[in-house]
Parts: sequence; C-alpha cells; structure tokens
Amino acid sequence: MFNEMKRYIRYKKRYLFDNVCEVIYSLIFITGIIVIFNNNTPINILYFFLYYVMTNTILLANEELEYEIRTNQYINIKTTKTSVLKIYLYRSVTYLLWSTFIFVIAIAVALLFFPSKFILPVISLGNLALVVLVNLGIMIVLYILAIKLTERYQRVAVFLNLMNTLVLFYSGLVFPVSFFSYVNLLNLLAGI
Repeated sequence: MFNEMKRYIRYKKRYLFDNVCEVIYSLIFITGIIVIFNNNTPINILYFFLYYVMTNTILLANEELEYEIRTNQYINIKTTKTSVLKIYLYRSVTYLLWSTFIFVIAIAVALLFFPSKFILPVISLGNLALVVLVNLGIMIVLYILAIKLTERYQRVAVFLNLMNTLVLFYSGLVFPVSFFSYVNLLNLLAGI
C-alpha cells in the first residue's frame, strides 16, 4: 500500500498542472456549494465530507484505470500476480487520503469567507463509527462496480459523472430532499 502512495505522488508530480487544476476545481466546487447555502441552513460538514470523498475516490480510480487502458499499461497490470481489483483496492486508500486532503484545504479556504456555515452533528463515537463504516461499505461496493464497468466498457467516465450528479442532488448528503433518502438512513444510524 505504501508503494501505491509513492506511485501516486510521482503521478501527481508528473502531471502537476492537471493536478493543480483538479485542486482548484475542487476548491471552486466545495466553496460554490457553500455559497449556494449562504442564506439557507448550515451545511452538515460530516455528510458533505462523506459525499465528496466517496464520489471523488470513485472518479479518481476510474480516471486512472481509463488512462492505463488507453496507454496499454492495463496489460501489464493484468499479468501481475495480484488481481486488478486488489491493486485498485490498495489504491483506494491513496485516493481516500488525497480526497480528504483536498476537502480539508477547501474547507479551510471556505472558513475564511463563511466561518459560521458549517455544523457538525452531535453524535456518539460509536454511532459516528457506524455511519462511517456504512458509508465506507457502500463506497467500496460502488468502487468495485466502477472498476468492473471500466474494465468491461473501458470508457464510463460520463456515466460516473451522471451518477455523481444524482448522488449530489438526491442522496440528501449535500442538498436537502423532501423524501426518504440516504441521509435519512445515516441519521437513523447516528441516532439524530
């Protein structure tokens, strides 16, 4: 797993301009959502974090796998002793850490402009762990599905962006919805 982190850091350095643009895009996206809620209710920072890390991790894995397929590096991965899925499960930790890093930077920037727009739900440590584990389990299932779809169809980025948009607007993690949603399930688990 440590080797995957080193590999990913080298990858980020090699494509530095693209990665700077990715961070800027994420800053604009996260602070843009905060601006949308400027006159409304505060944002539940935990659920926003869960949404962002889940979707960004899946999109990063898809982006890298599609790149490896296009550049014929995928053939080398398939011939190793370790399965492609296991390699990408190792990489998921790196993607999670990178997404968390970007989210923390974006929230730090947002706090400069909107210091009182965030709330942290008051839940017990056990319930918090349960919420995070449920979200992690769902993320791993979706992550594996995205990897399998990418292996099968080689180009599913547009589909994943569509799913990202649906999760953004209909999960309740970021925008409130009037029907029973994923956030209601998390609230039940958290005891809120």
